[in-house]
Amino acid sequence: MPIAPAIMNRSSAIRNDPLRPLAEAIGSITGAMSDQVVTALHQVLEATTPQSRNARLRLIRHLVDIESQTVGIEIPEPLIANTDLISTAQAAELLGYSRPYVAMLIDQNRLQGATVSAGGHRRVPRAAVLEWKAKHHVAARSTNLRAEGQKSGVYQSPEAEVMRRLKDISKNS
Repeated sequence: MPIAPAIMNRSSAIRNDPLRPLAEAIGSITGAMSDQVVTALHQVLEATTPQSRNARLRLIRHLVDIESQTVGIEIPEPLIANTDLISTAQAAELLGYSRPYVAMLIDQNRLQGATVSAGGHRRVPRAAVLEWKAKHHVAARSTNLRAEGQKSGVYQSPEAEVMRRLKDISKNS
């Protein structure tokens, strides 16, 4: 009896799975079933989460490092990718800016290495944010408006003076 095409294609895909040799090697070391290992590898590497993307980028970087050492090639520092990607909210917190301002910096390519997903989610390397902060001398900003007001003297007007000015304004209205 001939094998159905769907079954044949599935078994062919399983045999030709690029992760199978890795799963078998891991299984031989850990004693785990290679089918379970290959399934886990696919789940981790093919997920669309930022963590999975970060894992893929770190894996690529690790493989490049291994190959470059094997053949004796030195990779120039600017080509070394920083894979620690953060959200616009995290970048805004680091810089003391608003999230929309950070999004604008990304859209204008002012924060190097940033990516935008198909869904519009922006991610930027932490190193690029820290570089921007150093280059533009961004100081930590206080979010305590009362403390900032006291520093600038806003609260130093005596109450009687404020009341007098309010009365003057109301008379002139």
